[in-house]
Amino acid sequence: MNILLSSCTHWWNAEAHYAATLAECLLGAGHKAWVLTQPDTRNAEHLRQRNLPLVTDIPVWSRNPLAWPAAVRKLRAFQAREGVALVDVFRSGETPLHLLAARGTEVRVVRTRGSAHPIRGHALNRRIYGQSCAALIASANVLRDEMVRALRLPADAVRTIYFPSEPPVDVDEQTRRRERDALLAELGWAPERVMVGIVGRVSPVKGHDRLIEALARVRELHPQAGLVIVAKSHDDPPEHRRRLEAQIRRLGLGPHVRWLGFRADLPRVMRCLDVGVISSVASEMNCRVAMEFFAAGTAVVAFPTGALPEVIETDVTGVVTADRDPDTLAGVLGTLIARPELRGYLARHAREAARTRFSRERFLAETWEVYSRAARASR
Repeated sequence: MNILLSSCTHWWNAEAHYAATLAECLLGAGHKAWVLTQPDTRNAEHLRQRNLPLVTDIPVWSRNPLAWPAAVRKLRAFQAREGVALVDVFRSGETPLHLLAARGTEVRVVRTRGSAHPIRGHALNRRIYGQSCAALIASANVLRDEMVRALRLPADAVRTIYFPSEPPVDVDEQTRRRERDALLAELGWAPERVMVGIVGRVSPVKGHDRLIEALARVRELHPQAGLVIVAKSHDDPPEHRRRLEAQIRRLGLGPHVRWLGFRADLPRVMRCLDVGVISSVASEMNCRVAMEFFAAGTAVVAFPTGALPEVIETDVTGVVTADRDPDTLAGVLGTLIARPELRGYLARHAREAARTRFSRERFLAETWEVYSRAARASR
């Protein structure tokens, strides 16, 4: 099957990563796939780095109504020329134009939703989702349930398919210890240090401030605890980092916090951490960083945000805290710091989940099942 994935986000976010990973899986399985996105964006840059086939000259993302007829004509021409059978749309704004381009043809439109923005249950959306799209996918049950409720859909109208993990890299214990010792030496910390790490954008939504407060409480009983902050972008706004640095100074944590910035060797860094924390206070509908911690074989603690309680099985593949309070987070971190055997247990089960429940093979098989059903759907 020839498939067009419409992913017109500016940024390289979890939604864009989901579409790119799906394109890689489809191409790896022998299908033809293209990603439609905006030119000269961070998303387009990442897609090119991954050597994925791009379409950047069909402006379905335009907000100018005068550009829409030409966009539809170009989309129809591309689909006819390339034999596209199915379009998977990842952003709501482009969905109507894709439906218009598919009208009167054999092309089927699937809508995959991975955004935390609330969906509006007005009549037009109910028609688009309930009648016009051949199939619906959500990246989490919390999104699926919202779609079913807001759009008055049958309970089985939306399929949940989680963002997949990268295949875990098998690293023997000796190599892991050597990598960990090297990172500790880079950070200027002693071997007995227990490294708690957070990986993500340095922005208020990621909850760095709550994790820093938790670290101050943890260190009262576990002075070996230290925090490693890893960025996922070269260009995070500096204002929030300055506020966090002021908080670190106020709490006297300067010697116990290290900023690593953006790292090209991120999987290695994540393998070296003793505990990974996802302290996000909003979003997390794709849980990309949870999958990365799973693949790294690192015990993970997360706030009950977005899809994290669905993805992380508490006391099996990690721990989801009861709330988003720093004191609660400190209690969980203290337990894991004091019990290395529990950290090892969680890490082993997380790696197994990366190989099975969240494997790329399962991700592709579940998506292909939806696509096959959509291709057979009647108008």
